[in-house]
Amino acid sequence: MAALDLDVFRSKQFVFIIGEAQAEFTVHAAIVAKQSKALNALINGSMKEAFAGKAIFEDVEEDTFIRFCQFAYTGDYTTPDFIHIPAVELPDIAPPAILDDTDRDEPVVDVPVVEEVPVVEEVPMAEEPAPVLDDFGWGTAAQRPKKPKKPSKSSRLRQSLHDRLYDTETTRTLSAARCGVRQNSDPSEDYTTVFLGHAQLYVFAEKWGIKSLKTLTLFKLHRTLTTFTLYEARRPDIVELLRYAFSNSHTPDLVDDVDDLRSLIMLYTACEVESLVQCPEFLLLIGEGGQLAQDLVQVLMQRIS
Repeated sequence: MAALDLDVFRSKQFVFIIGEAQAEFTVHAAIVAKQSKALNALINGSMKEAFAGKAIFEDVEEDTFIRFCQFAYTGDYTTPDFIHIPAVELPDIAPPAILDDTDRDEPVVDVPVVEEVPVVEEVPMAEEPAPVLDDFGWGTAAQRPKKPKKPSKSSRLRQSLHDRLYDTETTRTLSAARCGVRQNSDPSEDYTTVFLGHAQLYVFAEKWGIKSLKTLTLFKLHRTLTTFTLYEARRPDIVELLRYAFSNSHTPDLVDDVDDLRSLIMLYTACEVESLVQCPEFLLLIGEGGQLAQDLVQVLMQRIS
């Protein structure tokens, strides 16, 4: 992301009241206004929020707004964390008994022990150094190495300046890890919060016309889905994502088009339908009908046509 203008930090502060808990977030007005025309009108237009310097977003989760602020200031946002669900303990299984010689039916045959003969390693003879010929007509004169020139104190000081190192990769790596997409690796990792975190931020970006943030959320959700291992225990995670995305209060039904979030999730669902149909929660959701069932049928037709 390009460096922020100084005018951003010199701009007035704007207060957002977020969620049911009415949590207050104070941000620079200019950084929010530059995200979209709608947000610019909210902050700098003729609405009451612009005059009061305050806006109330009751339908937005605190975590969603925090990620929006991260994006506004840095161009990226922290990937939501998964929830670790403790696995059911497996029953204790006694290890197989080890039979000794008295328990065996076959007779024990004594095997004579063969003593190992030590191997004597040959020590290579040291090579005699080649004689150094002098300059008395008996051969070529020996080349005496020149003593290296001792660097001056001034040059050593300058070299120490050039050799000084500072670790910036660790900070960059940690920042990239926080914002990167992580692949699940165990059935105990509940990814519902991860999926919904991206989806909720998409809905916020869609509502306020923040195209670049919409694209980023779709990119991260796509990477998460395509690397997601659909364990049996994790099928309900996808069901919750479907339920959220196909709720009209989040992404309304479109007459001649399909919402980008719905389109991505439905394509994944069609690819994994053989696994999802074994999930009771998925069957109940499909049984409710509506746009979700219609879209699924249309996408599945592409597999058989």
